[in-house]
Amino acid sequence: MSTSILVVDDEPDLEALLVQKFRKQIRDGSMQFLFARDGVDALAVLGANEDVDMVLSDINMPRMDGLSLLAELQERDQDLSTIIVSAYSDMANIRTAMNRGAYDFVTKPIDFPDLEATILKTIRHVEACAKRSAGNPRQSRRARHLPATFRPISQSVWPVASMPPTWAASVGKLPRSLPI
Repeated sequence: MSTSILVVDDEPDLEALLVQKFRKQIRDGSMQFLFARDGVDALAVLGANEDVDMVLSDINMPRMDGLSLLAELQERDQDLSTIIVSAYSDMANIRTAMNRGAYDFVTKPIDFPDLEATILKTIRHVEACAKRSAGNPRQSRRARHLPATFRPISQSVWPVASMPPTWAASVGKLPRSLPI
């Protein structure tokens, strides 16, 4: 299986560094990289390439930064596994990125062995999510990444309509107060 990774960064040197570092994986077809210079370009690339498996995005970029890109992906229900890269390792950016759906976070200057380990961990996560959702084509991309307890009711294991009759009949028949 080939993993398609969208790299979003305004530094042109990063493209050359990633292609050099992952040349073996690119050559054998296990990884494919797409590049965008900011969040606006990233959304255009994602619109043209539905097979993107993960996003590797800088935070500070012109036009649309990485945090705004995360929010936009979440709003569009495109919860791609995203790794945030930033020169700033402050907790505020980390928490904001994680709250907006980032899967992981690495800092600049990039430690390539750490980045490679993070990408491989994210690939395993993406593959596990795809395997879990293979039997349920109705499941949204976002719900595939959520544990079953957090999935929308419409995608739960027992929709309300298929609840056992004794449960459905007892809803609303509890006493107003219970003895202590």
